[in-house]
Amino acid sequence: MKSIYPNFSVKASTTTITYRFASTISLTLLCFSSALLVINKTSAQTPDNTNLEQTAVTSISNAVSTLIEVLRSENVEARVNAARALGGMGTQAKIAEPALKIALYDKEPRVRYSAAIAIANLGGDTKDAFPELLKALEDESKWIRQDAAYALSNIALNLQGEVRDLSAEELNQAVTNFENTLKIMEDSKLEIPPQAMKSINDSLDSLKREKQRQ
Repeated sequence: MKSIYPNFSVKASTTTITYRFASTISLTLLCFSSALLVINKTSAQTPDNTNLEQTAVTSISNAVSTLIEVLRSENVEARVNAARALGGMGTQAKIAEPALKIALYDKEPRVRYSAAIAIANLGGDTKDAFPELLKALEDESKWIRQDAAYALSNIALNLQGEVRDLSAEELNQAVTNFENTLKIMEDSKLEIPPQAMKSINDSLDSLKREKQRQ
């Protein structure tokens, strides 16, 4: 029986690996499975935590590099899932930020949205990602809307934590951005997670108080 899932290839060094996947989870597990095997083998052979940690770092770096390559795939689903997998890794995937910024200009909206969400989740520069996150709030996919909402709440929380370090211009822009964000969320006829809205609203209140204090 022929698989309904597409294949795509990634060239790593001199070896071309062909992947078949069904979801972000399977793609992430695929990238980490060999890494986990190496870590477990090292752990069994030596109690040296330094070697174990170094092996883990190298394995994670290799997984991130593989996902960056997948972002260049001709297959749309591959690019979407690679961006989502990188976003799920958080700050461990920070090195992928330049590749994700390129993906913000992908011809496919879902790739752009997934890249923007990933940039927010790995703590990157969200200036270029922010407009795509707002568009993602109105995507037909419930999961993209939900991920975008939580990514925006992450940005808001990070700004709240850095509020004392923001210039007056940056603070004004942040307040404007999140006022617009809440308006889109409140006006949306689509399901938006209320927890994300509350988090953004709380952060916005904090930003406004700092604005008044300046």
